[in-house]
Amino acid sequence: MSFISLHSFFVLLILVFTITLSTNGALAQTDSSGRAAKTFSRTYGRTGVFVDTGIYLGQSDAVANPATSNEWQHSTSIYDFKAGYITDSKLYFGAEYSSRTDDLVTADSADGKSAGLGLGLFSDAGFNARAFYVFDSTFGNYGSGTGYKVDLGYMINLTANFFLGFSVSMRQTTFKSNNSIFQFSSWARRETYPLVSLGIIFN
Repeated sequence: MSFISLHSFFVLLILVFTITLSTNGALAQTDSSGRAAKTFSRTYGRTGVFVDTGIYLGQSDAVANPATSNEWQHSTSIYDFKAGYITDSKLYFGAEYSSRTDDLVTADSADGKSAGLGLGLFSDAGFNARAFYVFDSTFGNYGSGTGYKVDLGYMINLTANFFLGFSVSMRQTTFKSNNSIFQFSSWARRETYPLVSLGIIFN
């Protein structure tokens, strides 16, 4: 099974498990007054070990000359895996491993990966911001990449411990080596992606 298939299966498994918990009445918790508990993040405790996965799946198409079937197609798959700790003061300390695959219909696919360490802040209302220093990044023939990534997001509770989130991820990476280009200097790549995420907190 391919790398992407494994992680797609992992994400699907989390989603099915979360929906099962929800349908079993986890969202029907009530407070002391008997009213249904709100599903926003401020309803539950937020301190503890937090693990989440961010996913982006995108595709673009173009036809330069329909008469000659000059077609261009590109797809990008990104998976961000994060693990960290949220303190009582809502500070976040964590690490991230990211993988991506870019497929072009007229060329070979290119795979990339990176690792990073980050700091962040989570509000009781569900808003969050995390910044990561990225190191050891590779993409295709490019290597020795370093840079940063900033995620601005919002999360709601699916259950007391499971979260569904949406974020905008802004990232920049500068690659210092390329094993197929003679006298290569550097290449800086800047990107912005919307991500959907699933997370669980252990507290």
